[in-house]
Amino acid sequence: MIPILLDTDIGTDVDDAIALALLLASPELDLKAVTTVSGGVKLRARIAKKMLTMAGRAEVPVAAGIRDPLLRQRNFLWMGHEGSGIINDGDTLPLADAHGVDLLIDTVMREHPHVVAIGPLSNLAVAIIKEPAVIGAIAHLTVMGGAFGISDDPTVPMVDYNLLSDPESSLVVLGAGIPTTLIPLDVTWKVRFTERELARLRAVKSPLVQKLCDAIETWWPMHQTLFAGQQGYPHDVVAFLHDPLTVAAVFERSFLTVAERCLRPVISDGLFQLVSDATAPKFEVVEQVDAPAFVEFLIERIARLR
Repeated sequence: MIPILLDTDIGTDVDDAIALALLLASPELDLKAVTTVSGGVKLRARIAKKMLTMAGRAEVPVAAGIRDPLLRQRNFLWMGHEGSGIINDGDTLPLADAHGVDLLIDTVMREHPHVVAIGPLSNLAVAIIKEPAVIGAIAHLTVMGGAFGISDDPTVPMVDYNLLSDPESSLVVLGAGIPTTLIPLDVTWKVRFTERELARLRAVKSPLVQKLCDAIETWWPMHQTLFAGQQGYPHDVVAFLHDPLTVAAVFERSFLTVAERCLRPVISDGLFQLVSDATAPKFEVVEQVDAPAFVEFLIERIARLR
């Protein structure tokens, strides 16, 4: 089993919740801790704790981390629906006493886990600044982030939210020399969850899976609003699977094509970029995905939850 620390902005886009469900359904992974980042971090932490509790994993510590970007010159995305479909009034969901950054540091130094980052990198950046020894203690870092223009789909955005929402933190983390795999937007954009696949999940009687479906249905109209004006966008898509694909890349790569790229993290005109440079450190980059195969894998795994 691979020890995992999950750092997430769960609660806005539903893909974080789907990613946590996949993690919980995968016996290859041993979740050691969850830290939350961006905006209402305590509510995000309660969402994660609710899912863990329903999965019988209430012992996994969850801590709220950094609310604002490192230099506090921007605002993180907050849409107001966070928690809907998952959190109920009266839920008792005890969080760790420690700050998320301290839980991250303690877990990394003790467990030497594989860190999976599916939100802005603010928690990791502050952890590195506070305790530089975490750099050498992280076994591997897998990040949902980056956009390299490697897709022939003209609808793919040229920038991704996770790395650009706190560029200074992205620079600290991806410039630290930690062995890193990037799952970029060019690839995750291809992996879509449709109304038909949601109906298949609804047939699973697990209370946790039903709760996850509630969260997907809460997100679906917001997702449609965000992409309604985009030419060629399929209206039966209920979510992109950015973060679930990132979790899967840790332990199951049969549907992925991975290559090494020499990349230099930079900030140019206030924007974070990963620039190709033959003299720069190497990153693993996922370049292709068999999307239908991954979606089938995801549904089969999540259907195991009870």
